[in-house]
Amino acid sequence: MIGVLGLGSIGLRHARNALSLGERVVGFDPSPERRALLEAEGGRIALSRDAALTASRAVVIASPSDRHEDDLAAAIAAGRHALVEKPLGHRIGRLPDLLEQADKAGLVIAAALNMRMHPCVQLTRAALADGALGRVLWGRFLAALYLPDWRPGQDFRQGYANDPKTGGAIFDYIHEFDLATHLLGSFRPLACVATRTGTLGLASEDMADAILEHANGVTSTIHVDYVTRPRLRGFHLAGTGGQIHVDLDQRHFRHVGNDGNVRVDVTMNGAYADDYRAEMAAFLASTKGAPPVCGGAEALAVLEGVIQARTLAGLPS
Repeated sequence: MIGVLGLGSIGLRHARNALSLGERVVGFDPSPERRALLEAEGGRIALSRDAALTASRAVVIASPSDRHEDDLAAAIAAGRHALVEKPLGHRIGRLPDLLEQADKAGLVIAAALNMRMHPCVQLTRAALADGALGRVLWGRFLAALYLPDWRPGQDFRQGYANDPKTGGAIFDYIHEFDLATHLLGSFRPLACVATRTGTLGLASEDMADAILEHANGVTSTIHVDYVTRPRLRGFHLAGTGGQIHVDLDQRHFRHVGNDGNVRVDVTMNGAYADDYRAEMAAFLASTKGAPPVCGGAEALAVLEGVIQARTLAGLPS
């Protein structure tokens, strides 16, 4: 039995994926309406967090990010493996101690950073490992989407995105910071600026730019925003041996050699929904001994860098 704490859109997605993979699911959310949505999908409902934890062998934490720390503590105390939705939290707090407790107890703590499952990201990792770019020189990561288009029919001003302390574009697009880490190595932010354009009337930042320095000397830039139409999402890497261009939305990978000749030009099958399902399959496998795709320690390091970037931008903690 897989428990799901928090039955908003992402929690229900995780629940549906677990059900599709043959798992039974039990979920808790304070909202009766959301609990009913899980029941309609074929899941079982619990009337409290503790009841959901008691009934499950592993849990997905998809509650609001300001609840992640407490929910993770409860999961670890109950002896449950956990997949924590991004971000791992909105502060460092007790997270290092909790991850240490989980490690001592032999529990898997993984972060739901599903972009690692994207086939173009995996193709890029393989190309870098093969030395296709020679010495990597720089990277650029871009996530520019229009927030009102994300969940039509819902008031985006009522969600986590509009919370200046726990939401906003930087926390929401932690995927891009994780991709920079996943492809180029650990980083420290050198600079970050964040803006409220006023376009959407948000209290949180709706646009930000960061410059990162990676441990291997590579620099990268990250642009994230809630205000761009049509949407853009992808990355560009350059090295002494050429360049890699990836359009994440179109699932398109292009490798150009330093002579200008195209080495690889391919569009991969599938959609983001497939990546989420693969993420759930990978988490289930990790509870049976496979290595997690993004373990808690990795996710914590990314969170630390993101919090530093927010501090540089003058955002509240």
